[in-house]
Amino acid sequence: MAGITAWRRTPQRRGPYVARALAELRSWPALAVSDTRRGVAFAVRGGAEILRTAGGDEVRVRLSAPAVERLEPYLAGCGQVQACPDPAWVAVQVDAEPDLELLLALTSVAIKENVA
Repeated sequence: MAGITAWRRTPQRRGPYVARALAELRSWPALAVSDTRRGVAFAVRGGAEILRTAGGDEVRVRLSAPAVERLEPYLAGCGQVQACPDPAWVAVQVDAEPDLELLLALTSVAIKENVA
């Protein structure tokens, strides 16, 4: 009889800056946090999901398509921010202190753009 292999899902490792961002964002009163099978997600209270972990040091932020368009000239030169297939979302690589500050600033924009 062949042995059975059990697969156990291991949590994705996050870098220290993503962990710091998540800890900070958990204290923001405008945000509701949920721990999902895919990672941690934040939503505007009573509204849409605006932030989710994407594995490793990547965090995805839902700004809105018009906000991404407005910010595109500034974000285009930033190697830490990439467009996502959904034009309302951007992916932020958070592996240094300035990236953490950028993520928090973009989250603030996302809250303003997605308040019901």
